[in-house]
Amino acid sequence: MRISRLFLEGNYQAKQTIALPKEQAHYVLTVLRLKNNYTIEAFNGHGLLARGKLIVTSRRTADFEIESVEQTHSESPLNTILVQGISKGDRMDYSIQKAVELGVTAIQPVFTERCDVKLQDEKREKRQQQWQAIVINACEQSGRTVVPKVLPILTYQAWLESLQNAESKPFGLVLDPYAKDSLATVNQPLQEVPINLLIGPEGGLTEAEVDAAKTAGLTPVQLGPRVLRTETAGPAILAILQTLWGDFGV
Repeated sequence: MRISRLFLEGNYQAKQTIALPKEQAHYVLTVLRLKNNYTIEAFNGHGLLARGKLIVTSRRTADFEIESVEQTHSESPLNTILVQGISKGDRMDYSIQKAVELGVTAIQPVFTERCDVKLQDEKREKRQQQWQAIVINACEQSGRTVVPKVLPILTYQAWLESLQNAESKPFGLVLDPYAKDSLATVNQPLQEVPINLLIGPEGGLTEAEVDAAKTAGLTPVQLGPRVLRTETAGPAILAILQTLWGDFGV
């Protein structure tokens, strides 16, 4: 039977009892309809996993009684940053969810020239929080215990400047259906080096944006003869890199 998993911040200890926050209590009691003494797990976002029992204290409240705590090792050996051109509707949500399942380290949303999404300053933080909630849900589902960060939204130029101001030379790939190179021509970086994966929005990246990324140190690559949708491209390149350089045992 699948054990329900919750994200609970904190430093866990065996025999500790934690009162579940309102949203978590509602989820286990009303959505999952778990009963008293059901076995559940919790992770703190930094690698700790706790297993214990659900203690129902009222119709709307519950505690988590911890029985055991362990440091898990389910993270990818790759340090990947999905630099995703912001897309409309559910496409961005899908990209983030699947990237987390595939082991991404962080997500950097960027406004590119062909982005159709317009977010005023007051809405950017709210959207970032919504994406972070999707990340947490994906971690709960996939068994990850380290929660990737959704970084503050940047303009494309601001992101390029952040690469140029980095202490070390950046490494990364730009998905471009018109690129001459494929992944077969790219050498694996050192394990600790961040791998920036730049994906355009629905309309793709402009030629000038691809050239600017190339100047900043990234390599344009194409994945084959078919053009992928923006929500497919990120998960596709992550799955390939996990197979070539990561922890997909093949």
